[in-house]
Amino acid sequence: MNNSILESREEIAKIDLGNVLGSVEALPQQCLDAWEMSQGISIPDSYKQIDNIVMCGMGGSGLGARVIESVYSKELKVPLIRVNGYDLPAFANERSLISCSSYSGSTEETIQNANQAIAKNLKWMAIGTGGKLLELAEDHKVPFYRIVPKFNPSNQPRMAIGYSVIGQLALAAHAGIVSIGKKEIDGLAEVMSGVIDKTKVEVPENLNPAKKLAQAMKGKMIIYIAGEHLAGPVHVVNNQLNENAKNVSFDFQIPELNHHLMEGLKHPETNFKNILFVFAFSKLYSPRVQKRFELTKQVVEKNGISTFSVELNSSSELSQAFELIQLGAYANLYLSILYGQNAAPIPWVDWFKDQMVK
Repeated sequence: MNNSILESREEIAKIDLGNVLGSVEALPQQCLDAWEMSQGISIPDSYKQIDNIVMCGMGGSGLGARVIESVYSKELKVPLIRVNGYDLPAFANERSLISCSSYSGSTEETIQNANQAIAKNLKWMAIGTGGKLLELAEDHKVPFYRIVPKFNPSNQPRMAIGYSVIGQLALAAHAGIVSIGKKEIDGLAEVMSGVIDKTKVEVPENLNPAKKLAQAMKGKMIIYIAGEHLAGPVHVVNNQLNENAKNVSFDFQIPELNHHLMEGLKHPETNFKNILFVFAFSKLYSPRVQKRFELTKQVVEKNGISTFSVELNSSSELSQAFELIQLGAYANLYLSILYGQNAAPIPWVDWFKDQMVK
């Protein structure tokens, strides 16, 4: 396929029939809109008297919890537990706060989580566009944020990451779990707009880091590497790569991978042909983790496997999280175009859901 296709909105539109590009370009507006729309939500004082928060969500609707978990790991006053399945942890009690996220409002695992919270008379809140989840929230008079996705033209949950993360952050802030204000939201939106200026369609490939990454990823199995505050955001990028470009990818975290993954690079002998390691590097990582990144990259290259480095340069852990998400969203969309692949449909996920209801 002619590489110049990435510099033509008209040619991209012929493939990107679900307008995922429109959602990629609107991510900063999603963040600003979610913050503004969530400010009127009232959280009972009892919700602030907790020992832990349990954040429930699947797929794209579960990404917000991962970002909050990694970006705020050093600031969270209580443990944050992610639930990506059917059941709340057995320890959940009257001192727990349950947050249920489902973009559609109909995700069966998350609906079960909410019903379990109701059955145990737990404190809970919800985020979504509507559906059964928000009906339950309204019926039981618990706090909820109703997403009105005017800046997500693709209407894909994974591309509503601005609404999901900022909406959940706002609820958590109202409950006193994290501290964040409009200044931080404006700052990350500004950083994301800066990324757009460097990676949008009109910027040619030789100057465009997202297009360069897409070209490097084409035809490869991708292994994303991140650490500390970028562990959650790199999972967002991984999730979107699977669903948008229909490409196999995985994400691993430093320092954990240094204790096992490096010894798995030798076999099969075709690894050097088939794998690309993408390193998300930050000078905000702790010094020991920064050193581990440098050494890990050397190990990968000594095994003959290709690498690609993405360095995040904004000033805060939160803004770097969204800097990476914005860059990754463009790269994943561009990769789908290089494959001639309409990014929006998720036929195997849809088939699977249909089979589950039979």
